[in-house]
Amino acid sequence: MAVEYIAIHLAEHVISLVVCRLAELLINEANSLSRVKDDVEFMQCELKCMNSFLEDADRKQRQNLLIREWIKQVRDAACDIEDAIEIYVYEVESSYIKVFDLRKLRTRINSIKDKLKSIRERRQTYQIQPSQEERTGSLRKLRKSCPTEEEDVVSMKDVAMNLKAQLLKEEDQHRIISIVGMGGLGKTTLAKKVYNDIDVKKHFDVHAWVCISQQYVVREVLSEILIQVGFERKSLGKDTPKREFLREKSIEREFLKRLEEWEIIDLIKEELKEKKFFVVLDDVWKIQAWYDIKRAFPEGRGGSKLLFTTRNTELASSADRSCSSIEPPLLTLEESWELLRRKAFSREDFRDSCHRLEFEKLGKEMARKCGGLPLPIIVLGGLLSSKTTLVEWKKVRNDVNAKLSKLKSQEQYAVEEMLDLSYKELPFFLKPCFLYLGCFPEDSEISTKKLIRLWIAEGFVPAPTRGETEETLMEEVAEQYLGELINRSMVQVDKKDHTGEGVKACRLHDLMRDFCISKARNENFFEIMAHRETNIVTAGSTSVRYSTISLPRRMVSHYGLQAPWMEQGHPNLRSLLFFKSNTIPTSCLRNKNFKLLRVLKLVFFRSYKVKIPSEIGSLVHLRYLEIRRAIISHLPHSVANLRNLHTLDIRDCPFNVLVFGGIISKLVRLRHLLLPDWHETLEDHWRILSPFRIDKLSSLETLKSVKAKHLIRYDKVLKLTNLRDLGIVFDNVEEVTMILQFLSSKFSRLRSLRMLIGDEFPSLDILSDCKALYKLSLWGNLSRKHSLCLPKSLSKLELRRPLLNPDMLAVLEKLDNLRILLYGFDRYSSPSGLRRGPLMSEMVFSSGGFPKLEILTLVWLEELEEWKVEKDAMPNLKRLDIIETPKLKMVPDGLKYVTTLQELNIRRMSRTFEDRVRVEGEDFHKVQHIPSITFSQTQDK
Repeated sequence: MAVEYIAIHLAEHVISLVVCRLAELLINEANSLSRVKDDVEFMQCELKCMNSFLEDADRKQRQNLLIREWIKQVRDAACDIEDAIEIYVYEVESSYIKVFDLRKLRTRINSIKDKLKSIRERRQTYQIQPSQEERTGSLRKLRKSCPTEEEDVVSMKDVAMNLKAQLLKEEDQHRIISIVGMGGLGKTTLAKKVYNDIDVKKHFDVHAWVCISQQYVVREVLSEILIQVGFERKSLGKDTPKREFLREKSIEREFLKRLEEWEIIDLIKEELKEKKFFVVLDDVWKIQAWYDIKRAFPEGRGGSKLLFTTRNTELASSADRSCSSIEPPLLTLEESWELLRRKAFSREDFRDSCHRLEFEKLGKEMARKCGGLPLPIIVLGGLLSSKTTLVEWKKVRNDVNAKLSKLKSQEQYAVEEMLDLSYKELPFFLKPCFLYLGCFPEDSEISTKKLIRLWIAEGFVPAPTRGETEETLMEEVAEQYLGELINRSMVQVDKKDHTGEGVKACRLHDLMRDFCISKARNENFFEIMAHRETNIVTAGSTSVRYSTISLPRRMVSHYGLQAPWMEQGHPNLRSLLFFKSNTIPTSCLRNKNFKLLRVLKLVFFRSYKVKIPSEIGSLVHLRYLEIRRAIISHLPHSVANLRNLHTLDIRDCPFNVLVFGGIISKLVRLRHLLLPDWHETLEDHWRILSPFRIDKLSSLETLKSVKAKHLIRYDKVLKLTNLRDLGIVFDNVEEVTMILQFLSSKFSRLRSLRMLIGDEFPSLDILSDCKALYKLSLWGNLSRKHSLCLPKSLSKLELRRPLLNPDMLAVLEKLDNLRILLYGFDRYSSPSGLRRGPLMSEMVFSSGGFPKLEILTLVWLEELEEWKVEKDAMPNLKRLDIIETPKLKMVPDGLKYVTTLQELNIRRMSRTFEDRVRVEGEDFHKVQHIPSITFSQTQDK
């Protein structure tokens, strides 16, 4: 793949970011920059001017090596300007004699001005002309809709039927099957197709799907398998007092992290030994990975199946002599065109087009170049979906021909070239957003909220103009950015949100991620510290001193590894991201050569004791600070100096964290404050000491796990009118009443609300005025003295303290937009201080009730004996979970009328209850239409 040319659009974006950054600094650091304001504005103007010449320079760089160098110099000059100004702001903050800092800045500014003058003169010499087009990050041309989920399988019918037949074949022992082929052939798509097949779901007792990938961790893979097949948590804590056991082991993944690898293997064997299981291991690269994982599987019942996908044909033949291998066929030309058409057009648009034959001719010509591989066809279709005219399609056709004409039959290279073409066609402001996705671990689920916060912290999303609400607008723009990447088939939707329309999580195809990492390395955009790396490998880094010019401005570690430069420091580093690390070098934060950090993400694999150094307060440019799964006693007072911080996330830190109110109060630009959660107890698991002036944080949009008293004092909550996501802990009913009054009158933007009280809630009728509220979670008793009135906008409702009467249930049934309902009390994850009240012994879901409900979870309804479901109730239900409801005798007769139901998950129920639902059981006729029925953590009583 050609990489010799400077990525013009990435250079353009770097300059645009610096221009925006200078404007932001002139506002936020007005005092510090007052003496150099004119110089900063001059350099800002120069960069804007140069940006307009970049498109012409891009066209000419192929014929002139000097122009290529000119582009590089423009980009470097922009970075120099940004570095100079940010370093000066840092030095002013930490210096008492500011005149020396000003003198150094003046010297550097003069040097940069000389460079800009030279660049300007060479531009005239090379006769580079300004662009006549608008060069902004406008989204006017971007589609704002998010694509619906489509089936990308065009022609796998025969091979899928063959695979399905092998899976359903009854045999005396478990059998291994492999799907083999090159990247982009559709191996995972085929595996998913049969994994989700109705007959396959019914045939096996338990199912599990795990991704292995190149850089797998054995205990993580084994833990995920165990979680999916289910296990008896109580069998692991025989010697542990119940209260202490529940406090420490409430979350399954956290529990398993405390076990040795052999213990997890024994648990898997114990769980599967008498069951017919179906486990898929997706994307296995190494034979060793297969040997590491297969030892966890017992013979099981006859007919159990292990299915894995791999590019390694040797692995497929070595895994087992009797292993059956299946290779998905390449698509025919007609199949290739059909897949391309689905991605490029809606059915209606293509049908109504007056140029259907011309589009089809061009489409088939391009599809042929993809060699029958689904992935490049899908990516090409995503690219063409943004092109609406024949002229635009012809231009893409010419680009495809130019890219692929020399490759002949080298299919894998065709995939890479098609990805490169789609990347090149991205608007310049989407390029860094796309590349940034490569930072995340392979095959990982990427939270949309977290991704957007990181994009904004990195500066990839343009700041709003005056008069606009800053973070609201930026988040909306970022959501559109992600939507466009999804529309172009460069990013996959992993999970929809509770509305069914938004994207909760996304992911990258492994080939797409490889492309991101390669492109990022070529552009020095970011670097990932590899497994056995003792040095950091970047383009041009040959010096033992690790020249910071050659080091990327973003460094990523997935294993807590350190490189030699970390002790030396990296003065131009903007982002340091640690994912699931065993050791994190918090000591390196004491090094002044990390002074320009904007993003600091420290996520531990297990809970470790960590002391956050006070020097963290010197990172005055920090916008994003995430510390997860760390045992910390307190946040240093110096955190109060982080006046540019947008996100502070310490959610998963264990309990008894001291948070000094004065620290939080000074973070005036904070948008997202996520404090430790309340999973275990109503007592303060984190404590705020000293007055907490939360009213100073008027930009807050997300506030999780805050005590109500900190919002009520001096009516502070009235200042937080931008709140969208709020989680509150109440000490008494009076606090609830006061907060609800504020919410109804001032919080028109509130989307998600979570409330917890140890007693019972007062009347919640006032919530019906929150017209934008989509998600509501109530941890506490609902009073029977008051009628229940909830907003019609709700799409997700969690009632964690079941104290409903039939009238309240009738109200819930009429929530026309409700898609997800959790009803009950999970004693394994709920706060131990919640008081329980009398429960219903009988529950009736009426005909026509819950018209849009798709997911229903009933958990720990300890007094429920009978549940009736009338015909035409829950007409859209897709998943039903029944968990630890000991007195429930049987599933309701009415389930046989819920024909949309795809999953029934029964967990921690009695063996008698399970046997009634199993094949040949008394209740099987009620559930035999459901494709997937699973049982786990069976109770003997």
